[in-house]
Amino acid sequence: MSEYTAAQLAEMINGTVLGDADRKITGVNSLGLATEQDLSFLSTVKYRHKMDSSKAGIVLIGQNIQAEPNDKRTYITCEDADKSFGKLCNLFTPEPINYEPGIAPGAFVHPTATVDPTASIGPNAVIQEGAVIGKNTVICGGAYIGHFAKVGDNCFISANVSIMHRCILGNKIIIHPGAAIGGDGFGFTPTLRGLVKVPQNGIVQIDDDVEIGSNSTIDRARFGKTWIKKGVKIDNMVHVAHNVIVGKSSVLIGQCGIAGSAEIGCGVIVAAQAGVNGHITLGDGCRIAGASAVQKSVPPGVSVFGTPAETEREFFERHTLPRKVKRLLSRIEQLEAALAALTEKKDAAE
Repeated sequence: MSEYTAAQLAEMINGTVLGDADRKITGVNSLGLATEQDLSFLSTVKYRHKMDSSKAGIVLIGQNIQAEPNDKRTYITCEDADKSFGKLCNLFTPEPINYEPGIAPGAFVHPTATVDPTASIGPNAVIQEGAVIGKNTVICGGAYIGHFAKVGDNCFISANVSIMHRCILGNKIIIHPGAAIGGDGFGFTPTLRGLVKVPQNGIVQIDDDVEIGSNSTIDRARFGKTWIKKGVKIDNMVHVAHNVIVGKSSVLIGQCGIAGSAEIGCGVIVAAQAGVNGHITLGDGCRIAGASAVQKSVPPGVSVFGTPAETEREFFERHTLPRKVKRLLSRIEQLEAALAALTEKKDAAE
């Protein structure tokens, strides 16, 4: 079990100890769940009440937060409590699981597939005809790699992930359990005899350093490719439709949906449960607020809110308008009363 004193922790993050520098902790936890043996943190005074009721033995606090140590708690002040806590969490990370190179019993690897000797193929995984698995890549149990699909070097493909035929993955990609890459896009043509399926003949291409959360889906293109560019991070239960392009280092957060042929620029954030219409563009650096519905293209660097999505200025103007109208009505009533009084005074004088 790892054990560290407050003095040791403070030295690692250039912090200052307030209280017993020899107090020891053996783990990390949230303020609500921490015990006397745990380290926790407070980065904003908004949650001060949680720290006051916490049992944490050592708490990291920002320099703007005032706190008095006691016989049960030591504080460490630092420039950024959130980032410092993240750094110290690494001290208590369990040893990484070791995935042995080779093909586990029960896995199916087609004779024409190419699997690097350093790769690890888990039990019940399926590697289909013509598929390629790169160096040091881990394919966990129950994962499916389709016909002629390519998975690069140093990737981690979790349990029950499906990567369908001809999709192309780069290097250092992490895909969490249950994600589906390369299912058909949602394309149908109405006819007199019902809906007729439109062939989805493209692929999905995922570039280096992408991470995709559990049960997210990225559809193959109708033609060409659905393209997730380098450094993109996708949360759980996100849907990316056919022929979408997601620019470098963008972030798609839980349960958001991107409709077909939308193009997302670099460094864009689409927050939870937001929806992006098809065939529109989100410029570089856009911010889409949670649960927003984006129906038209957004220029670079603009933040939008609400349904339908609008700029921050439009959003707050619309939401503050009823209050302004109420104040104006009150003012009008006062002016009318004053005018009536003047009229009565004039009539009396005459």
